[in-house]
Amino acid sequence: MSTGTDRIAPPKPAWWKWLWVGGAVVLVVVVVVAVTVVVPALNQAARTCGEGVEQRGELSECTGVTDGRYVFSPELADVQGKILAENEDVASSGENYVTVAVFLPMTLAEVDILSPEWVRHQLQGAYLAQRRANDGEWGSATPKVRLLLANPGSKLAQWEPVVAELERRIEAERLVAVTGIGLSLDDARRAMNRLSELRVPIIGSHLAADELSQIPGFLRVSPTSSTYGQAAANHIRPTARTASLVQDRNPGDLYPKTLADGFTAKFADDEHQIVGQVEWFDSTLPGVENTFLQMMPNLCGNKPDVIYFAGREHHLTAFVAELANRRCLDQPITVMTGDLALVDAPDAAMRRGLEANVTVLAPGLAHPQAWATMPDQFDRVSVAGFREPGCADCFEALFPGERLDDGVAILAHDAVLTVAWAIRHSGANPARTVTARDLLQMRNRLHDEGAVPGASGRISFDDRGDPVNKAVPILRVRVDDTPEFVALSSPGG
Repeated sequence: MSTGTDRIAPPKPAWWKWLWVGGAVVLVVVVVVAVTVVVPALNQAARTCGEGVEQRGELSECTGVTDGRYVFSPELADVQGKILAENEDVASSGENYVTVAVFLPMTLAEVDILSPEWVRHQLQGAYLAQRRANDGEWGSATPKVRLLLANPGSKLAQWEPVVAELERRIEAERLVAVTGIGLSLDDARRAMNRLSELRVPIIGSHLAADELSQIPGFLRVSPTSSTYGQAAANHIRPTARTASLVQDRNPGDLYPKTLADGFTAKFADDEHQIVGQVEWFDSTLPGVENTFLQMMPNLCGNKPDVIYFAGREHHLTAFVAELANRRCLDQPITVMTGDLALVDAPDAAMRRGLEANVTVLAPGLAHPQAWATMPDQFDRVSVAGFREPGCADCFEALFPGERLDDGVAILAHDAVLTVAWAIRHSGANPARTVTARDLLQMRNRLHDEGAVPGASGRISFDDRGDPVNKAVPILRVRVDDTPEFVALSSPGG
């Protein structure tokens, strides 16, 4: 029974349920848009470091491609600023241009074997070659050269999205070649294979592993690791009759095996012998220093005239340090290794090894003292780009206080010079846009009379893209200073 205060609710109109349904649909649409558009956009914005550069990977590194505008590290700010300014001059000139990418790890982690100085010197050398090419030092000043900086991150782990970014720029920004690389790692080979599939020439600046020569479209201005091994053997053979091998068997590093193979092939004959078994170590496992120590009894027992160390430089320093703990301290030890790019004087541990009757010799990448010692071996114009009395725009004026004796800037310069030399001699009308495929054709002409006049020496490429019989400096590691130049040596003697 109802009371007088009870009210009878009128029925809702028919349009009410459609309003409710419509509201629900709108809500779903809003949620879907938020999930599929807004959130990803916010995430993308959070990952973006700059145009063409994003945070990626476990280390959240800013990797990608820039014209110099995004600075990957404070230590690179000066040289990146110079590259950006040169790029802007090219863009504003109104003249025909092409683009060259410098592909290097520019954000380093503790696990990297590279140093920030190594990266900086790479970019400095590349910039010097860009600037001198645009000034017409090697022929016509057109087409102009523009540089892109492509950072695949620590150990090149983010190579795939960075190469994809370069692919997008082949047509839009007239990308004709990629230089640099810098490490003979599996990820380097994967990146190079992909660039090769895209028909983009690759010019390695500091890249030694012989196996990389199998990649179509690849050139390198540095000697191969087998060349380093052969040059070392040629230098030491007159004074050594026996040698022992210490070799890294890291399966992911192509470099040590070709070093050892090159040295052994050139050293061993009826008068020169490899004594004892190979003393292996695995740099991917812990306890490397301890296994070096355990090698000492065998090395003392074999009494080699020279120990050839086929491994990376940071492991060489640990090995030399352990030589101070060998029992045969009265026996002089000479250690030879692959390319040496020591930036500073040895650390305290390595000094103890050197002071324990130990001499360390190694081929270097390139060395400015060789220019004075054997000037006929080098191109005057290319050398003048690094040092010339009273120069205002050579390397020493542009980057005062920076070292050249690690050879890194010299080889990086020669890699970009190789591209510029190929462009200038491609036969294309300067007004026509040179393409990557033009340079792939020109790659076949860079030998003998068409050799590149590099600051590291004349570079005549064979059909694999390797320098032919290129001389390398032999350096001796000093206790309290940077390595000293000893001689030039080549695989052919």
